[in-house]
Amino acid sequence: MKKIIKKPIVIVAILIIIGGGYYWYSKSKAKTAAVTYKTTIAEKGTLLVSVTGTGQIEAQSQVDLKPVVAGDAIDVKNVYVKNDQAVKKNDMIALLDTEDAQKAVRNAQLDLESANNKYKQIKEADTSDSHDKKAQKITIEQKENLLADAKEKLQDYYIRAPFDGIVTGLSVEVGDSVSRTDILASVITKNIVAKISLNEVDAVGVKVGDKTTLKIDALSDVSFTGKVSKIDTIGTVSQGVTSYGAEIELDNQNELLKPGMNVSASITVNSKADVLLVPSGAVKNQNGSSYVQVLNGQTPENKNVEVGISSSTQTEILNGLNVGDKVVTQIIDSSAKSTTSSSSNSRGGGGFPGMMH
Repeated sequence: MKKIIKKPIVIVAILIIIGGGYYWYSKSKAKTAAVTYKTTIAEKGTLLVSVTGTGQIEAQSQVDLKPVVAGDAIDVKNVYVKNDQAVKKNDMIALLDTEDAQKAVRNAQLDLESANNKYKQIKEADTSDSHDKKAQKITIEQKENLLADAKEKLQDYYIRAPFDGIVTGLSVEVGDSVSRTDILASVITKNIVAKISLNEVDAVGVKVGDKTTLKIDALSDVSFTGKVSKIDTIGTVSQGVTSYGAEIELDNQNELLKPGMNVSASITVNSKADVLLVPSGAVKNQNGSSYVQVLNGQTPENKNVEVGISSSTQTEILNGLNVGDKVVTQIIDSSAKSTTSSSSNSRGGGGFPGMMH
């Protein structure tokens, strides 16, 4: 009976020993293989530093045509164009009622003619003195000026194109009455530009002539190039945020582009060729010094580096690293079921195992 009792106890003890040994073996093996590293090779290349902005495609120039004549309710006598029609500078767009303006010109002409006749009479009269002649000459000059003013005002009734372009927004017909505040039509240039907004931090580095790549929301498969042609000197403040407008001149005009299309622009503000590059996320900061981790076999080692310029994705390494070095970009800890990406600790003093002290 005693032998029968002892046998199960021995079997249980053996199973416990075997199970425990397997558990500790598995745990040790898992711990050894728990941490792996993703790396990239330090290589030379060209580094482009850019800033971004968003905005719209617009005509390079646009002028809204309004009546500048005195008074309200001026009748439109004729319209010479249609929307989307190409025009040349000084082409007629519309004609307003010139009746009152014509009358003013005729009255000014009559006044000038009367002044000239009177001067002629003074000259022919033997009793006239030089003072009368001078006074009448002044009167003639005044009448000439009044006539010139009347003729100039008459031209205000002829609405003309200010430059070569395209008519858009034509809103009047013959017989309509208009006032000074009404926009009769607009003339835009055929050339279009991108007008974008930059935040104050990015705007500091942008200058006229910087190369730009443009992406249009409506034409997602096509990219366009250009350069900065203008940038605002004074910013615009909205809800405490200051922004600066910039104008991008396109390298090539394209009929697919239409005013009003949304655009995003990437402006290259700095570039360096043939420099040693690593991902920006691989560069760490600690106590004012920069370092990266380089994989030596299966062990990461910290290397102090001197950095140059950087973009959101790449950083220039001036000293401390060689071409071909395997730079750690990510740590994968399978035992902890977590992944540490180097980009999450970029320049932040966070660290990998074996961090510098």
